[in-house]
Formats: sequence, C-alpha cells, structure tokens
Amino acid sequence: MTGVRRAAVAGAVLALVMAVGPASLAAQSIEQFDKSFPFIGHWDTEINNPDGQDRGNCGGRLGDWGEKLLNCAMPIDQLPLNKRGDAWLKYMDHRQSPVMAECAQLAVPALLAADSYWNAYLKEIVIYYADPSGLITRHISMDGRGHPDPSELFQQGHSTGRWDGDDLVVETTNFTFDPDGTDEHLHMASSVRKKVTERYQAIDENNMRLIITLEDSTFLTRPFTYALLQTRKPGGPPPGWRACDPESGRNEVYSAYPGNKYGEDTESGVKP
Repeated sequence: MTGVRRAAVAGAVLALVMAVGPASLAAQSIEQFDKSFPFIGHWDTEINNPDGQDRGNCGGRLGDWGEKLLNCAMPIDQLPLNKRGDAWLKYMDHRQSPVMAECAQLAVPALLAADSYWNAYLKEIVIYYADPSGLITRHISMDGRGHPDPSELFQQGHSTGRWDGDDLVVETTNFTFDPDGTDEHLHMASSVRKKVTERYQAIDENNMRLIITLEDSTFLTRPFTYALLQTRKPGGPPPGWRACDPESGRNEVYSAYPGNKYGEDTESGVKP
C-alpha cells in the first residue's frame, strides 16, 4: 500500500471514529425522561428534626476529647472497616478535617443526607445540595456515556445515571482522596477507589427511598449498603449566609473544641 493510500485509509478510519463516537451519546427518550418527573423537587431526610430520622450512629466511637460522637452519616457500627480503616481513625483528628476546619465541601456519600433540589433535562439530572459551604451541584449524565479515564479525579466524583424499571440508579466513580470522604462526623476517609451506587425509589408522591452502596477496597473489607428515607418539601434552597473563610474556620475549631490529639507543636512547627 502506498503512503498516499495509507494516509487516505487512516483518514477514513479517523473520520468514522469521530462520526460514530459522538453519535453513541444521545438524550433519553421521552418515555425515559418522563420517569424523572416523580423525583423533581425538594427532598429532605429530616435529619435535623429531633423527632425525625436517625441517619446513623457513630458506633460508640469517641472524639479527640473523649466525647461520644453522634449523628454520623451512616450506621458506622456496621461499617466494615479493614485494618487500614481502623488505623486511619487512630491517626485522624478534628484539626485535620477539611470539612470542619478548612471550609471544604461535604462529599458523597455523606452529602446524600443533605436537603436536595432536583432538576431534570433530557441529557442529565442536576441536583443541588444545601451545604454550609454553599450550594453543591451534581451533574448526573443520562446520555449513556461512561466514566472518564481513572486519572481524572473530582471531589464529588463523576456520576452517570440509568433507569432500572422506574428506579433511578446513579453510579459515581473518579473521586479524589478525601480525609472526610466517608463520614465527616467520624472523619473517616475515602480513597480514589471509592465507588458509590445510589438507587432512588419513589414510594409515593411525597416519599422516596434512597439505597446507597459504598465500595472502597482501600478502607473497607466489602461493599456496604444502607438506606435513607426522604420526604418532599415545598420551596427551594433556603436563603442563608453562605461564606466561609478557612483561617476563621480553623481558628474556631482550635479555640472552641478542646480536643487536641497531637499538641501545639504540630500547628506552630516549634515544640513547646
């Protein structure tokens, strides 16, 4: 084959790949899009209500001050931590917490217990979460695309959705390492191996079940599945003062929380 013919064939193959690649991504059918209607709106797990849902306990774990930890994002007493996970909890402390001390966003899966505001489009579902750090936005692709290369990492991961009957199933991968990525009350980390699968089931017009499966072979011995119930609420995101300065947040943790596992020298660089 001559050089000209090889170039022509290569060009034709490239053109075919370019033509076929984007064509494989398409919006949902109208029938599929209609399945999103029951999920649109404002959903609340009612975690902050004293008489509401208990999203999970902290398994008798204690904080740096010896205080009993409460209201973890999942049933921590059942979380199948491996030896590395147990070692992480012995190492981690409040002052290292990105969420508590550095104004970092809450991450999936703990974020899933926050108030959520759902919007649906033909190619994606967009969910806003009300978090003290500000409104957190998740884009869930509904056009059949896969996840990006493992080298591309995001704090909230990369989410794709599909329909299983009338259930919405969301798969999220490509997470960054996050010191609070499994639970921000316990300060349990998650690794780049984390995978979160969410199954949303409409129970009736005003109630929804969320089944969450967390996988992370760095810290867990096996996948862990738990569930939350969510109730439809009126209105949109509440107005609020959504600003955080990391230095102010850090100083507040240092001055207001008495636990200090490692001593002052870890902050100043000078031994007392």
